[in-house]
Amino acid sequence: MRQTGTPVSATGRAEQSEASKLILLLLLTCAWLLPGLVGHDPWKPRDAVTFGVVHHMLISGDWLVPAIAGETTFEHGPFYYWVAALLARLLAGWLPLHDAARLASGLFVAASFLALGYAGRLLMGPGLGRPTVVVLLGCVGLITNGHEMQPDTAVLAGYALALAGFALLAQGRLSGGVLLGQGLGMAFLASGPTPVVVLGLTALLLPFFPQWRSRTYGRGLVLAGFASLPWLAIWPALIARRAPEWLHRFWQESGRGLIEFSFGHFPGQLAYYAELLTWFAWPALPLAVWTLLGYRRKLLVEPRYQLPLVFFGVVLGVLSGMPQRSDTLALPLLLPLALLAAAGIDTLRRGAANALGWFGIMGFGAAALFLWVAWLALMTGVPARFASHLLELVPGYVPRFSWTPFLVALLLTFFWLLPLRRSFRSGRRAAVNWAAGITLFWGLLATLWLPWLDHGRSYARPFLDLKAHLPAHYTCIAGAGLSDAHRALLYYYAGLRVRRVEDFEGMECDLFLLQWNPRTPETRPGPGWVRLWEGGRPGEKRERFRLLRFEGGINERS
Repeated sequence: MRQTGTPVSATGRAEQSEASKLILLLLLTCAWLLPGLVGHDPWKPRDAVTFGVVHHMLISGDWLVPAIAGETTFEHGPFYYWVAALLARLLAGWLPLHDAARLASGLFVAASFLALGYAGRLLMGPGLGRPTVVVLLGCVGLITNGHEMQPDTAVLAGYALALAGFALLAQGRLSGGVLLGQGLGMAFLASGPTPVVVLGLTALLLPFFPQWRSRTYGRGLVLAGFASLPWLAIWPALIARRAPEWLHRFWQESGRGLIEFSFGHFPGQLAYYAELLTWFAWPALPLAVWTLLGYRRKLLVEPRYQLPLVFFGVVLGVLSGMPQRSDTLALPLLLPLALLAAAGIDTLRRGAANALGWFGIMGFGAAALFLWVAWLALMTGVPARFASHLLELVPGYVPRFSWTPFLVALLLTFFWLLPLRRSFRSGRRAAVNWAAGITLFWGLLATLWLPWLDHGRSYARPFLDLKAHLPAHYTCIAGAGLSDAHRALLYYYAGLRVRRVEDFEGMECDLFLLQWNPRTPETRPGPGWVRLWEGGRPGEKRERFRLLRFEGGINERS
């Protein structure tokens, strides 16, 4: 009797193929995510500022109010700091505080991948969740931002979770309201009121399309409001109970962009983000444009295109009306672009797929080869002139061979070579090769070159040296020219809380720390001060620190 249906062997092969693809994606994600999270000191600016808040929470025991070296800051909400501080406490003894805290970014970026992949599968169909993650993972702008200590990674995860919630609601599943509310609340508690405005506008604009006008969608939004309420209410109520002016400061500092929102900012800000996205969102941006061109007749008809388009437009519109601008603020724009890119990736023409694939191979292959050759020159001193130039860039660096980063770098290189045995007949294959290339490049920087980079960017040596030159007795220390990153790291390495000084007349402190650019003459704080110490990071020519003491004591000055 003839059997019908799919043969068992074919089914088994299909399941094995799906399982192998998922395993490869997990390996690629881990290879992208793990290098760079540990093994280096906090770097200026965002890494250091964020860790300054985490360190203060751990030292003071006050987890309610974010502060840097004792000075409160409400530019962001506390959620990222809580997770980072919890990791630092749990992993104390296993990792340095700053490395353990930085793992929070890894967790939030991993959550972003998972949530956006789920949204891609729901919106675009089975099998398209993986390409969504691959495209997002390959974005140039995410590689450094995703490995830094910064609350914007938690905001990214919140937005990705909210998009998954919208995708569930588009399918008539009420559980999407819970995801939407949790994503909104997470983004709010990590950032401030801006995500509430963004997701609120997105929710209000979607019903302009008939497909979103349903009872399930309306009920889902009500459910989202209830699900987000603990995130939106508990912490603000607690800080208002302690000090009402702190709640006012939180709304003003975290919501400054909304308060100062103006359509007059649009021309300049739109130009800035348009130029930024050309490299920041590569290759998601050109792939998304391909989707828009190929499915232009369906864009206003199907929810799979409506959601990413509306969300992208709202985020870009809100950002364009704010006076602030930065690449971290543009991170949420990568989410809808990755969704749109995945929607059309299977329709990418073979020539375009080959171009993307070979561009990635040639570019990242050349970069990886240079990193290997330069590292060998550092280790061996051959060629001598090239090795000498590399050492001159970071004076005082002594190359030391370590087996662990070397073996990890070899493994990453081998992992990158594997897909090159196949052609780029599809957009998926090209996207995977691009993502593998950027993973290799970052992995080599974060393994072979991390000690060299950290030697030049770390403040541990100069600030510990400053600490060694402090007098045995002094009243307090004031400072000028110090950023929040400087103050955070001074407290971490030297235990110093430096008072901000605007007016040098009648200054009470008998020690003064000045940060200045050696290329510009600097006379602060004035006559009567003697230099105790001067230093800075090796190879840094635009930033120096000088510690001074008033030679006659406070009474003589007054």
